[in-house]
Amino acid sequence: MLHFYEGQIRKFITQFIRILSNFSIELGKGKDGTVDLKQVPVIYGDMTRQVANILKQNSENFLQSAPRIAAYITGLEYDRERMQNPYHIEKQHLKERQYDETTKKYTDKLGAGYTIEKVMPSPFRLIVNADIFTTNTDMKLQIMEQILYLFNPDFEIQKTDNYIDWTSLSYIELTNTTFSSRTIPIGADSEIDVATMSFTMPIWLSPPVKVSKLGVIQKIIMSIYDDDGGMNKGLIDGTLLSRSYITPQQYHVLLTGNQLRLLGTTGTNKKTGGAGYHTGADSATAMDPFETYGPPLNWHTLLNQYGKIISGTSQIKLEQSNGHEVIGTIAISSLDDSILLFNIDNETIPANTSAIPTVNKIVHPLTFDPGSSIANNTRYLLIDTLGDSTTAWGDINAGVNDIIQYSTSTSKWTVVFDASNPDSTQWYVTNLHTGIQYKWNGLEWLKSYEGVYIAGKWTMVLDGGSSQYNSSTDTQNP
Repeated sequence: MLHFYEGQIRKFITQFIRILSNFSIELGKGKDGTVDLKQVPVIYGDMTRQVANILKQNSENFLQSAPRIAAYITGLEYDRERMQNPYHIEKQHLKERQYDETTKKYTDKLGAGYTIEKVMPSPFRLIVNADIFTTNTDMKLQIMEQILYLFNPDFEIQKTDNYIDWTSLSYIELTNTTFSSRTIPIGADSEIDVATMSFTMPIWLSPPVKVSKLGVIQKIIMSIYDDDGGMNKGLIDGTLLSRSYITPQQYHVLLTGNQLRLLGTTGTNKKTGGAGYHTGADSATAMDPFETYGPPLNWHTLLNQYGKIISGTSQIKLEQSNGHEVIGTIAISSLDDSILLFNIDNETIPANTSAIPTVNKIVHPLTFDPGSSIANNTRYLLIDTLGDSTTAWGDINAGVNDIIQYSTSTSKWTVVFDASNPDSTQWYVTNLHTGIQYKWNGLEWLKSYEGVYIAGKWTMVLDGGSSQYNSSTDTQNP
């Protein structure tokens, strides 16, 4: 079991001592008519033997000074009358204001969200005494008169100003007063007289609370039970016939270069293209994403609901059609609120196909002249048909989307990737001229990770990974 101590009883005692502080007695009047006052000190009476010995200056003959007030605990009892459901847990959802690390001030924007889980506290009744040390009756009456009228009928206290602390408020009741510690006959002793006031206060002792960052439901799987209440084994053991993705607000993202834009569903051209999960801008069926999904949205429409971005730490994960994730850190653009700067982690980019890792350029073979001085293993990706009648390329036949390669040993171009009959549908090739990586999807070449990621295929991780917006809420239908 973990050690937990928060000083809760100590805080109530501190509040009680503060109530008794700042009282004074009148010692007389000066020649100019001003009143000479002396403040009455307050100490906690449950002192150790060492401290008591120091105060007495290591002598049994030392007389304690007066006036003064000593406060101390005389009892702590479980208050069964105030007992409530001890297993009750209350949850609170809070949003803080965004904190600017640069200016060290809170802004007017929403920051991180939190969920607070609090367990029902335990009720106790704290009994405390206050001893008033005086040397004469007038001194005692001055002090008691200033204190007694405050407790009519009680005195409210607050141990903390924490918004979520449901035990901070309490009150103090005066239950008994012993006017003097002296007895009759007094005799010849001139000991310090002590008046005792007894107080009681209802308090709560709270166990630790659970604080967690607000998250978002990532996946909702439909019921695995049939209409009769039994387990639907067909759903678990069988093959899924369909899968639908339901996304809060139906947001999509567009990645172009190192910029991410947030897209909605207000477009007019609803055709699809590319690989289905995202659309390459260079594909034969490429579409205008703004025409299809509408103009880019302000990123704060999303961030105000789910948290804040920490530049260089927060991430966005883009899921490919094969389940692979391209990950990069994000930062707010100071020029455009519809843009997030995307710094991709190169280790998450799909690896190029070892057989043909790169091409020198994407060319139109009927208008591009390869020249006469060609380096060995020069490769081009064709966007049109190349026939043997084109003398610039020599004796070669190649089709659209083919990759051709030059060999200095034979002085000929040959087809090294045949789009009509590829060895595999998973080909990744980087264009050395632009640095853009392309993927072969079985029909055409697409940008491998740039393009539109529809709802359900991207995830934003905020605040260093502690708060997450997952764009997919997954339902599966048998």
